[in-house]
Amino acid sequence: MKVLVAAALTLPLALLAGCDSPPTVSFEDASLTLPDDPNTLPEGPGRQAVMDNCLACHSPSTMLQQPRVPREKWEATVAKMVKLYKAPVDPAAIPQIVDYMVAVQARGVDVPRETSP
Repeated sequence: MKVLVAAALTLPLALLAGCDSPPTVSFEDASLTLPDDPNTLPEGPGRQAVMDNCLACHSPSTMLQQPRVPREKWEATVAKMVKLYKAPVDPAAIPQIVDYMVAVQARGVDVPRETSP
């Protein structure tokens, strides 16, 4: 029993002894290069608002491949980007962004999707 108690006290003390040494963590700069997106956003009213507010996080291909949804869904999606993800979207541009995405989807812009080999 004494051996068990001694072992139970020795392990925590040994772990605490290691707390005096500085951590051996090192950070290195890293970078990555994203591929160019061959697609561009089609012309239309609100295009500039989308470019100014959405391209920092979303590529044209990503935006143009979204499922077709009604205006209310686009309004909720943009609101979610702002509220939940803290997207720096100009509040005055939100109606233009929604109008543009609804119009582009209504026109049925054909964007080729990448396929895996």
